[in-house]
Amino acid sequence: MAAPTGRTYTLLGVPLRTGSLMPGSENDAQAYREAGIVERLRAAGCTVVDGGDVAIPSYLPHHSIPPIRSWPGPRIAWDCVCDRLAPILREPGQVPLLLGCDCSIVVGTARALAAAAPEGVHVLYVDGDFDDAPPDGGRCQSAAAMAVWLLTRGGPFRPDPPLAPARVTVVGCSAPSAAPAEAVPAVTLADVRREGPRAAARRALAGVAPDAAVLVHLDIDVMRATDMPAAYFPRAEGLALAEVTELLDELLHDPRLRLVEVAEFAALRDRDHQAARAIIDVLARGLGAAR
Repeated sequence: MAAPTGRTYTLLGVPLRTGSLMPGSENDAQAYREAGIVERLRAAGCTVVDGGDVAIPSYLPHHSIPPIRSWPGPRIAWDCVCDRLAPILREPGQVPLLLGCDCSIVVGTARALAAAAPEGVHVLYVDGDFDDAPPDGGRCQSAAAMAVWLLTRGGPFRPDPPLAPARVTVVGCSAPSAAPAEAVPAVTLADVRREGPRAAARRALAGVAPDAAVLVHLDIDVMRATDMPAAYFPRAEGLALAEVTELLDELLHDPRLRLVEVAEFAALRDRDHQAARAIIDVLARGLGAAR
């Protein structure tokens, strides 16, 4: 099956760290550009426009006050991203490709996509962690660690209605959910290994409504550290690069795809751009015309 024709991928950098903990992912989109992402995607048959970086204020707070680190910085970044995406998503065939995000950005991107897709949104959240830690007034957590909780619950931290848990599927996780009730569906690392990446991806896609707009969120820490040492939080246990390539080949070729984001890449750990090129190859395979 070839990728749907008529798509234009608008590449957007998101120079954002306020939802995370440590330095390392402030301007990752530039690393992808230097590694040739536009040229590689075009060579794979994609129509690509580099839309530059989302304008995010440089004065966002950084603190460790419970319950969300650097709050309201993440919320400000979500609003900026949502505003930038709105006119792009109104255009037929436009698929934004966001680079340089931390995982909390999914709250803003899902909001933007929901405004453009009244039929509903489904988030395929490819991540080594479940990222659904609830807020705790006794300790400070990053918005990235709470991304799925904020997406599906949100409480006072977001103005728009949350997504129903059934509208999110976590794929590739080795860490369990922190929410015992109303659990978000998951295709775990063990599932991917047992079923194979393509079959696991097809099962995840089978749970998406036929008319839903699909957002694919890729946290590169779904891969093991030996294959992806430039992950923001490298992990010993995870998928191999080849397994992620097969998984994304299925997910990104789905005709319901409307938005892609690649999160938690630490460019400071990838001086020679080797890891960036590996991720670009995964995207080129999944978004390109050939299979």
